[in-house]
Parts: sequence; structure tokens; C-alpha cells
Amino acid sequence: MAVRIGLDASQPYASCAVSTESGIVAALSMERPIENFPELIRSTLSKAQISLKDLDEIVVCIGPGSQTGVRCAVVTGNALALATGKPVTGVLTTDAAAVLAPPDKVGSIAVPAGRSRWYIQSYGREGDKLCPLGEMQLLDDMPADSFSVFHKDPAACRESELCAYGILVAAAEQRQLIGQSLLEEVVPYERSEDSAVSQKKTHETSAK
Repeated sequence: MAVRIGLDASQPYASCAVSTESGIVAALSMERPIENFPELIRSTLSKAQISLKDLDEIVVCIGPGSQTGVRCAVVTGNALALATGKPVTGVLTTDAAAVLAPPDKVGSIAVPAGRSRWYIQSYGREGDKLCPLGEMQLLDDMPADSFSVFHKDPAACRESELCAYGILVAAAEQRQLIGQSLLEEVVPYERSEDSAVSQKKTHETSAK
């Protein structure tokens, strides 16, 4: 029986979920992820009645999203992997959203990028597997045909809409999708093209 724990802090709140071969057995969310992540993990494992030694895999959301939150989740996931000797797997936020979206909404997935901008990723199907199409885009406005899963208010989310829930579904059922995701670079907002141009101009001005 494969037992996985999913960790995410890419959203305005942190989420944690635990899955077995029976499916998701516990999923919780909490605000202020950095301060509360250890308690969130303990509470989720307790709800699932599973201990750290029972884990077979740690699954972590690697963004895009809050850079501080993503780093927090990745560091925590790596620490758990070192402590338990189990592998750690990274899953994109957009991939998690894609597996949670209704079948008719999977085409274009939107994830909040902060500053009123959106990460947009298109998906298609190869058999029963989802696959990303083209490169992820960072846009000022969410396209009308895009679908967004995650809410800013954790109270507005059902357990099945949490990002940690989605990355576990992707880890269990969408290995092809994960494999493709890990081959692509995720450019955070602060390193977007317009920011890079601005930094270059600043550097040239300083040189003069």
C-alpha cells in the first residue's frame, strides 16, 4: 500500500493531505504557512491515523505561487525525506489544478501569480493522461476560457479543492504529467521577462 503525504504553501494558505491506495484519507488547510506548517503536518497525519514511518513518498508543490511559501514546503519536504529515507517528488501548482478541474474545464488552467496577474497553462489528453501543451504564460488578466481552482480563502475550499490534494492525485495517477513538468523551468514572478529587462536597464545605468 503506497502512503503519500502532500505539502503545499504556494497559495495564501498552506495545505497538507495524506493518501493511501484507497484515496485521500485526510486533507487540512491552515493560514500563516511558515509558522504553522509543522502543526499542520502533525494534525493531518493524526487525522489520517498514519505516522511518518508509514510514509512511502513525500510530494511537494514546487510552484508557481508564493516564493516564500514554495521554499517553505520544499525545505520541509526535503527534511521529511531525509528523516524518513523516502523519496520526495515535486509537482507544479498548475498540474495539481488540472487534475482537480472538471473534465470540460481542463483546457486552460489559471493559478494566481500575485499582483493581479495569472499563470496560465494549457493541457490536453493523451488517452487517460493529462499533458501540458506549450509553455506556461504569465498574463495580466485571466483569459475568459481559463479555469481557476484554488481560492484565496481556505474556508471557501472543500478538502477536495486543496492544492495538497491535487498534487497527491497527480502523483498517484498522472506520472506522465509529473515527468513532463519536472523537465520545464518554472519562472517566478520576480524573474519574469519585464522584470529582467528592468534589472538590465538598472545595471546599465549604474555602469555609466
